[in-house]
Amino acid sequence: MKQEREGLIRIRFFLIGIFVLLFIVSAIRFDVGNDYEQYTKTAHEAFVGGYVVTEPGFNWLVRLVYTILGGEYYEVVFAVFAFATLLLFLKAFYEQSEDFFMSFALFMMLGIYFQTFNTVRYYFALALVLYGMRYVTGVNTKKDFLKFILLMVVAAFFHKSVLITIPVFWIASLPWKKWHIAVGIGLCIACYLLKDLVLQVALVLYPSYRNTSFLAGGDISKVMVARCLAVLALYVWYRNRYKTAEDKELRFYAQLNILATAVSVFFTFLPVITRIVYYFSITQLLMIPMIAVRVSKEKERNIVKALVYLACILYFVIFLWDAQRDGVKLIPYDTWIFNDERFIYK
Repeated sequence: MKQEREGLIRIRFFLIGIFVLLFIVSAIRFDVGNDYEQYTKTAHEAFVGGYVVTEPGFNWLVRLVYTILGGEYYEVVFAVFAFATLLLFLKAFYEQSEDFFMSFALFMMLGIYFQTFNTVRYYFALALVLYGMRYVTGVNTKKDFLKFILLMVVAAFFHKSVLITIPVFWIASLPWKKWHIAVGIGLCIACYLLKDLVLQVALVLYPSYRNTSFLAGGDISKVMVARCLAVLALYVWYRNRYKTAEDKELRFYAQLNILATAVSVFFTFLPVITRIVYYFSITQLLMIPMIAVRVSKEKERNIVKALVYLACILYFVIFLWDAQRDGVKLIPYDTWIFNDERFIYK
């Protein structure tokens, strides 16, 4: 009993240490992230009552922080988002992952932690999505899914795109048959052929994207598609190799990765579609460790883990190479502690 208690204490100190280190790196950054400066402008406008397109939750938080501190200390706003986002991610790994260390390694090496430096509202909402999956994967009653809905409503006060997870996650929680997939593919093709109409509908929901460069859309995210296909290949191999009984949680994760692949291929014409894709593909942080741990043969389990870590290392190298370009701006890292410069607006 004493050894178990001491082991639990060590684990808690380890988790606290990880959290504090990552929080400090995120909270003291200065002008790191492609929209850091833009957020300082938006926060200023929200505080003085100017026109902003950000959701009410962000605006209320800015006004509360600035009012309490008696000045436009945007550093504190970034710190608040860093604290809440990291807490939710790590709590989800600790309570929902079958291998905390692997989930955490994926979080770091897939660059997701570093991407939280950008679009802080969105990544807070994304963390709430991952945390809220507990109410979908183990849903036994309508009350469970209602908890997820309420959590997504809270998240929508910071990034309203998160509301799409309510119908999509319900669909993904159901067992799909072949004709369901066929109909889904047909709908994706139809949406792509009618993309002008679909885009106009999307702009009704997101009018702030009208007459912006985002309407140009983008190419297929080859990296995201490759990631999703690799994860789905691992899932298919595991199911065929071990002939396990259908697991609702694992099936849910797999079906969301199918949707992430479909959205990445057929909906590139929509503005910033990667945000929608991440709501679905973030499941990889829980799905990959779940499969790796459940491989019963030790030799195969070690091979799977080695391949996962090798792929993540290669991905991280590519991510770092891309992190310094314009539009990403995660490297070089700078901190306001050793920098007298501030963004000041009147």
